[in-house]
Amino acid sequence: MIIVPVDKLIEGMVLAKDVATTSATEYRTLLMRGTYLTAEMIAMLQNKGIKSVNIIGDEINNTFPSPESFTRPTPSETAEEAPQLFPVPEDDFVDDAAAAEEIKNRHITRALSTLNEIFEDNGEVKELSQQAVEKVNTIADDILVDIGNDSTYLGNQMIALQNYDDYTYKHCLRVSMLATSVAGELGLSKEDTKEIIVSALLHDIGKSNIDHDIIIKPSKLTEAEFAEIKRHPHIGYNILKNSNANTFTSNVLAGVLFHQEKFDGTGYPTGIKGRDIPLIARIIAVCDVFDALTSNRPYRRPWSVAEAEEYILGASGTHFDYEVTAAFMKAFNPYPVGTMISLSDGRHGVVIAQNQNVLRPVVRIVDQNLGEEIDLMNDYRFLSLMVVGIYGGAYTGLTEDTLRK
Repeated sequence: MIIVPVDKLIEGMVLAKDVATTSATEYRTLLMRGTYLTAEMIAMLQNKGIKSVNIIGDEINNTFPSPESFTRPTPSETAEEAPQLFPVPEDDFVDDAAAAEEIKNRHITRALSTLNEIFEDNGEVKELSQQAVEKVNTIADDILVDIGNDSTYLGNQMIALQNYDDYTYKHCLRVSMLATSVAGELGLSKEDTKEIIVSALLHDIGKSNIDHDIIIKPSKLTEAEFAEIKRHPHIGYNILKNSNANTFTSNVLAGVLFHQEKFDGTGYPTGIKGRDIPLIARIIAVCDVFDALTSNRPYRRPWSVAEAEEYILGASGTHFDYEVTAAFMKAFNPYPVGTMISLSDGRHGVVIAQNQNVLRPVVRIVDQNLGEEIDLMNDYRFLSLMVVGIYGGAYTGLTEDTLRK
């Protein structure tokens, strides 16, 4: 299996996994695994904002082709090869898998609808109703069941949820999903993890009371505008605290209030630092920045997953907690096995194995020196060689206002 950007897809490629999409009101499977892609399907994926898909690769000789090597199969070739490339599972397996997928789809749809109502439809929020609180708790329970520490499911949902028409409530849902996996890597209890999910789901609720023109401003913020943005953690804290008594634990409140604090004490709103920042806020902080960097914003293009993780690694110890950063890197791997990547020397390859440093995997070359295997972490000959991105992606570099969320 290889992971191919949608703009590099060619007719006749075969999907190795289902492709799903989401909007504010709909989450559903678009194409099923085993589908032979047509030009119309590829155009539809582009229009839906899908960034990449999983494609069946040629493993006969233990090598993987580059996207350019694919040709559209003739009808006779399709009929002969499809059973060999993608064996049909047992019926009961298909039924169980389809049922599980449908449940997860409903969970995502319900989460989007609920969060949209809370964040977008109520104007200035003063407190959350008991009904809204119960719905948020239901979303948290769904996330615990559906994601847990399942990084494969997490990755699929993150890709599907990162549409161009992004909103604060979608950002909060993605942050809660990321935080769930980080909590799993840290070995936190189910109860602690649910608190993290609830806090992450509501960490930006204070932005509902900030002028929307400031939130979406396409140019650099003035000092006064940034001062207004910096009010949102405290506003969110008060919204939750003003809700029904004992609705939210002190831990959940701390996550909302302190998620913009930095490990070196330069964050806001209080400037606390190090382990004085509650763990729940340190977890949300990493997930918050990662999602902000990799999402579309009116004022900048999204970073690739690899670029964002490189930034997070570089900011470990200043912006982020070392331990939480390490857990995040394990929870959300930018280059899972099968990913087509570009190297700094201009070659392309497919990831065939992981290393402890997820940014330096074992790669099999697919163009020059076809089949050569390179261990980017453990082979000293390749210490200067780096993965520069997913195959077909472009490096955007640092830009002004790049961390605005």
